Amino acid sequence: MEVITSISNSKVQALRALYTKKGRDEANAYVLEGVNIVKDIPAEEKVLAYYLSESKREELAFVLKDKSVEVYVLADDLLKRVADTISPSGVVAVLAKPQARDGWKRAEKLLVLDGVSDPGNVGTILRTAIAAGYPDVLLLGGADPYSPKVVRASMGAIYRLRVYEEVGVDPEDINKTVYLLDMAGENIFDTVPQTPYALVVGSEAKGASEAMRRRADKVVSIPMSGGIESLNAAVAAAIGMYQLNVNAK
Repeated sequence: MEVITSISNSKVQALRALYTKKGRDEANAYVLEGVNIVKDIPAEEKVLAYYLSESKREELAFVLKDKSVEVYVLADDLLKRVADTISPSGVVAVLAKPQARDGWKRAEKLLVLDGVSDPGNVGTILRTAIAAGYPDVLLLGGADPYSPKVVRASMGAIYRLRVYEEVGVDPEDINKTVYLLDMAGENIFDTVPQTPYALVVGSEAKGASEAMRRRADKVVSIPMSGGIESLNAAVAAAIGMYQLNVNAK
């Protein structure tokens, strides 16, 4: 198998484009980096290509089992230039983005991220969502859920969830009881949600949008002591998801 050594190679350029949101949107694809996360790709996911580092191609020969997927071998220094991680593990997979549409409208328990912008927070929240029983996540702005940093932080949860990226959604169109997580709300531990419902987590800096605040049926908060006024968005989302799920009827 020929080893690609030039960054101007068309296949390398196609991979590089997927490290930008514009490139991902145009190709309807995203990248996964790392041996373990690539090994765990579910069989139903559509893998479009694998990129292997020259020195690891024998070790990573498991990707050759699927004869329908293109495999490209890159010189080690070239893969390092392209990959997002500081020390690439030697394999990058390109996957098709799922075409999720308006399925969030039918979700029994919906998590809404209203402008959450830190990729680490978004990835951690996605990972927690699947663990806490929220398979449907609606993102209104904020970090791209298919960016390499979010995908890594999600630890594979990105392909176990139904993720909806929506632009221009009117909060009034959310056809469920909306619980907004905010410091100024009622104690979430006293809240008994009725399904279907949506839990809204706002941005790290400003919280939820004004439109979402107007839409909220109830504002709920996590009680805190010790003079602490707020929690990290991912931590707050985790507590909120588990608590509402425990109390839900």
